[in-house]
Amino acid sequence: MVQALLKEVPKLKKWPHLSGEGEYDHMEFIRGIEMIKEDLELSDILVTERFNTLFTQSAHRWYIKLRQAIGHQSWNWWDAQIINKWANDYWRFEVETAFEYSKFNADKDKAVPWFFQQKDRLTALYADMSEFMIHRKILGQCGSDLGHPVKSRTTEQSLAEDIINILEEVATRTRICSSRVNLNTRFNTTWKDSVDKNTKENSNNVKYKSADIIRK
Repeated sequence: MVQALLKEVPKLKKWPHLSGEGEYDHMEFIRGIEMIKEDLELSDILVTERFNTLFTQSAHRWYIKLRQAIGHQSWNWWDAQIINKWANDYWRFEVETAFEYSKFNADKDKAVPWFFQQKDRLTALYADMSEFMIHRKILGQCGSDLGHPVKSRTTEQSLAEDIINILEEVATRTRICSSRVNLNTRFNTTWKDSVDKNTKENSNNVKYKSADIIRK
C-alpha cells in the first residue's frame, strides 16, 4: 500500500515551489502542499524532506538558515513559519492596496488575467470569503458602467468563467460605443472647424469688398 502511494507522488517539478518573491505565492504554496498531503496521505517527512528543492531564491536562503538553526520540524510548524514570514501586516496592506488600485479598463485590460489576478489576491487575503462575495468585490472594481450590467446578469451560483464571458461581452460593447462616440466627436469637430473657417473667410471677403467701395 505504501509503495503504491509513493508511486503516485508527483515529481518535484510538479510540486508547488516557494520563491518568496511573488505577491501571494506563499499562500499558493501552502494550499498546494496541503492538497498533495491530503490526496496522497503523505507523512510530514515525505513533504519536508523536499523543501531544499521546493524553496527557491530568497525563500531558499530563509529556509536554509532556519533549518540549520532549528533542525527537522513538522509540516504544521513550517506552515506557521511561512505565514509569520510572508503573510504579515505589511504584506496584507500591499495586496489590499494593489487590489483597490487595479480598476478594470475596457480599453487596456484583458478580462481573464485581470479577473484571476484580482481573485488570487482576495483568496490569499480572505481564505474564508465565499466565491460569491469574491466575485462581487471584483466586479466592484469595474466601475458602474461595466460592473452593474455584469452583476445584473449573474447569480450566486455563477462560475468565474461565466462572469468573465459576460464581462468580456459588456467590455466589447463599451469599446464599440466609445469608438462611435469618438468618431462622431471627431466628425462634428471637423465639421465645425470647416464651418468656422468658411464663415471667417466669408467675413473677410465682405470686409475687403466694403473697403474697396469706400476707397472708390
